Amino acid sequence: MSAAEPTLSVTDLHKSYGALHVLKGVSLGVARGEVVTLIGASGSGKSTLLRCMNLLELPQAGALQVGRHRFAFGKGEAHPRDDELALLRRDVGMVFQHFNLFPHMTALQNVTEGPIQVRNMSKRESIELGRGLLAKVGLADKADTFPAKLSGGQKQRVAIARALAMKPDVMLFDEVTSALDPELVQEVLNVIRELAAEGMTMILVTHEMAFAADVSSRVGFMNDGILAELGSVEEVIRKPQNPRLIAFLNRFHRQPVGMRGSVDAGHSGAASD
Repeated sequence: MSAAEPTLSVTDLHKSYGALHVLKGVSLGVARGEVVTLIGASGSGKSTLLRCMNLLELPQAGALQVGRHRFAFGKGEAHPRDDELALLRRDVGMVFQHFNLFPHMTALQNVTEGPIQVRNMSKRESIELGRGLLAKVGLADKADTFPAKLSGGQKQRVAIARALAMKPDVMLFDEVTSALDPELVQEVLNVIRELAAEGMTMILVTHEMAFAADVSSRVGFMNDGILAELGSVEEVIRKPQNPRLIAFLNRFHRQPVGMRGSVDAGHSGAASD
């Protein structure tokens, strides 16, 4: 892959569920080391776009490229094979709103299972990796703890460690704090912030506007199935021009954006959808 080629790109992606056209020709390229955050109201297509990036959802048209993995969709194009999907998902980590940990496995076992089963890593090497990743997310002392004994924030941090254990090229985060109690949100965001500082390529879906403003290389605003805006934090969050974007951002701020000309990203409450 050349230096100019994006680590991940989607081109003219379309996705429908019956008569509901959820993605209407979305295109996005993400360079190595970038953090791109997608914002927008529920139903705008953010999470569907994220799930199309590792083909948990198969688009009806368009193209996806992640590193060496390339897929085309539409008339005359074959569906990806199971082995192709497995290789893609090995290189694209994803952390969901709900933690999806294996309840019968300890935190360490949850983290080491993927490297052992998918990457054929030795048990000894995977345990060393797993303990290091649990320490990285602040859970070195929870290695032998089962998920039922962990808080929501701890479960989400184990889920992040589990995704990182596969050594992915790209990490996808789908509203990973929305199911957490407010006091647990920051501990998860701090882990993602550290990953951004280390240069991990990431695409985030979040309603945490202050966090998005702090961590993002670029921000995209999804509206009615299209990527209506894509630009710097300054352009999209602090000084938006799109009326629909302004209306969306006003849900997060006590003083309307239009009354002051820019958004103060210091207030981070999440709007309810």
